[in-house]
Formats: sequence, C-alpha cells, structure tokens
Amino acid sequence: MASQSPIKVNQATKERIRYLAALTDATQAEIVDRAVEEYAARHADVIQAGIERARSVLVGGETAIAAHLLDVPVEEIERVAGKRRDR
Repeated sequence: MASQSPIKVNQATKERIRYLAALTDATQAEIVDRAVEEYAARHADVIQAGIERARSVLVGGETAIAAHLLDVPVEEIERVAGKRRDR
C-alpha cells in the first residue's frame, strides 16, 4: 500500500470526495488520485509552460531567481544589491 498523507480541502470539497467515493465504490484516496491524474493530463500545456518559466529563471542565475521570487524586475535587485556576476 502506498503511503498516505492528509490534504487540506474545504468542507464542501471534502463532502464531494466522500459522496463520489461512495457512489463509485472507490476510496476517497482513489478519487483524489484520479482527479490529480486527470488534472495533470488536462493541463499538461500549462504545466510545461511553468517548467519552461522555471528553467528560464534558473538559467538567469541568482539575481534572476531573487527577482522572480520577489516579483520585481532584475534591475531592481541589481540596484539594491549592486551589480555582480552570478556564480
């Protein structure tokens, strides 16, 4: 059996999962597993775009990473921290 961890969802979602499990003769974990698999398949293009964005930020070095995390332009980080070469 795979390890399980609790997830936090609002009460309405919890009830929907419970009802769906009962109506389809599945466990609540199976309902959530299927939902995540279907979501990932349906939104593969969005997920791929997120991977590409992350890759481009990482290629930009430490300054680009800081700018991304702070949601500011790279120039703002350079102005505050001073220009430096990334390692």
